[in-house]
Formats: sequence, C-alpha cells, structure tokens
Amino acid sequence: MGSEQDGILGIVNRTENWKTAQLVGLSDAGKVALVRKLGEPNVTPADDVRIELFWYGVRDGKPDLEGADAVAIYHRRFADLRQRIIDFKGQPHKFRPLQGHNYRVSPETQNDFYENLQNTEIDIVVETPQHLFIGEAKQESGFGGSGKLILVHQLVRQFVTATILLDLIGKSKQVVPFVVADYAKLDSVNSTAQVAFMVDQGWLKQENVLSWRDIDAIKEGTLQGR
Repeated sequence: MGSEQDGILGIVNRTENWKTAQLVGLSDAGKVALVRKLGEPNVTPADDVRIELFWYGVRDGKPDLEGADAVAIYHRRFADLRQRIIDFKGQPHKFRPLQGHNYRVSPETQNDFYENLQNTEIDIVVETPQHLFIGEAKQESGFGGSGKLILVHQLVRQFVTATILLDLIGKSKQVVPFVVADYAKLDSVNSTAQVAFMVDQGWLKQENVLSWRDIDAIKEGTLQGR
C-alpha cells in the first residue's frame, strides 16, 4: 500500500494547485523562513507575514480602474515595456514576435487591459510590511503567453498587475516575484524567455527561482540560508 505522499491509489497528484495548496497552514516559523529566503529582513516577526493562495487582487479588491486611471499608471510605470520585450536579446531565450495590440493600452484597448488586470491570478502571495511577494507555482505546465491579451506574458502580467494595484490603493511596498518549480526542471525554467527577461530587468532575482524541495525544507524546518 502506498504512503500518504503517494496520493490516492498510489497516484501522485502532479497539478500545480495541489502542490501549491500544501502551503496552507504553513507554520509561523515556516512563513518567516519563506520570506527570509526571498529576501525579507530578519527582523520581521511572523505576525507581520500574511499568505494567500490563488489570489485575484484586482478582481476581489474592486478598485475603480477607470476612475483611478489605471491606464495612466501603466503608462507612467511601464511606458517602454513593449519595446523592452522587442529589444530583449537574451539568446537562446526568445520571445515570439508581438502583435500590434500587445502591451499597447489605448482608448480602444483599455477595456481589454482592465480585464487582463481583473483576471490575473497569482498562485502564492505573501505580504509583509515592506514587500508583496508574488509567486508562480510550476509543476508540469510552462509559463502562459497569449497573444490575444494586452499583457501577453504570465510573469510580466503578474508583476504589472501587482505594481498597478499597489499604486491604485496607495500602498508603498516592493513587489518581489518568485517561482517555485521541480528541482529537476530548474535549468529549463531558468532558460525560458519570461524568466530570463524578468531577471534581466531586475524584477526577478535568480535566487528567487525556488524548487519544491525548498518548500519541503521550509515546512520541515531544515531550510538553509539564501
């Protein structure tokens, strides 16, 4: 008979949601270990660390996107984002050519842009007084990228959404992306265009591409330092 970790009928559940859901009930020590691994100062107590999974911040927070002018915030903070992606030459990492509407927000596309923000889900969000850590969990699938969207690439879209939301609600925190993937696939994850671009822009730290082994070590209290 299989162990509990083998899953029902001895079948390992390989969905990202299942892996991510194992962070529910993370101990106070585990929460502190996670944020310290991601770069939080050592002085932050467990009571100041909040974690949520499968987070739709814009949808659930319901900020007035038009009244607060989310488009103006986008243009101010990410005015040259489209050109940065076009110019990115991180070979062998390569983005597919952008379509005309990608990363361009105009009166004609602003409603689509609002929908992108509202429909952006972030697997793991951890809030501290100084930071908003936004995590993407990966098991079998790759990083999403839909040319139909204004904000095409999943990791970029998450970063843009979190940044705009903080501006909309008037909170000053640093957005810190991270990724969790299988240890055996870390090289493959790091070689994707989205990860390479985020690292190149200084938005994602290379050391914040974690493995599920790291998460297990956090839960077990055996994680080593950064």
